[in-house]
Amino acid sequence: MTAGTFSGQVALVTGGASGIGEAIVRRLAADGARVLFTDIDEAAGERVAGAAPETTRFLHADATSEADAERSVATALAVLGRLDIAVNNVGNFGAGDTAGAGLEDTAVEAWDNTLRQCLTSCMLGMKYALPPMLAAGSGSIVNIASLAGIRVTRYASYAYHAAKAGVVHLSEAAAVLYATRGIRVNVVAPGLTLTPNVAGAMPEELRASLVREFHPSQRMVAPEEIADAVAWAAAPGGAGATGLVIPVDGGWSAR
Repeated sequence: MTAGTFSGQVALVTGGASGIGEAIVRRLAADGARVLFTDIDEAAGERVAGAAPETTRFLHADATSEADAERSVATALAVLGRLDIAVNNVGNFGAGDTAGAGLEDTAVEAWDNTLRQCLTSCMLGMKYALPPMLAAGSGSIVNIASLAGIRVTRYASYAYHAAKAGVVHLSEAAAVLYATRGIRVNVVAPGLTLTPNVAGAMPEELRASLVREFHPSQRMVAPEEIADAVAWAAAPGGAGATGLVIPVDGGWSAR
């Protein structure tokens, strides 16, 4: 891709202030998109925006809030004039949810928190991005899932497995049902990704052990590699692709 791939296009990215989201914001902006990104971490958002091209804007917003999801799209339209690309990146374990808990010990509140983080945030992003895209007759939505949405791992909770699988099938349903109206919907499913949070919280020995177990490539994926896949899925050159689930996982999904 080149600096002009997304020239004239506007992208909205949720959770863009760190890790994979930040890499996506930087990549789309580098390829010519005007980008509005949201995050609940205002300080981190301002930092990313300050280092990005002046066509990149930050909005303090919570992707799990319907009012904020609506406001995010309205802001993109008001400030940047249109909406061509929506990347729903927010998704993590919710409060109280842990990978080690058995299903029989899973609290409903923890389950709901994770589904809201991963699946409801994605639904809300799509719900409010779709109307302006449908009015324009075109649009590309890229949803970030996880290998836990298509493979079972003891390092993900039951709620996280279910939520990320929900992101996959929600995306596939929308891809099929909106295909005749100019809307493309694809999924990028990261494997083990070396974000700053992972690097800071996970000892190197544990990271190496997980890589040996899951990634035939024997290395973790870089956030920039996830961003590369998002850029391809969103770009005009991918116009024939919709309903895809694109693993970026060092070969994990092929095991």
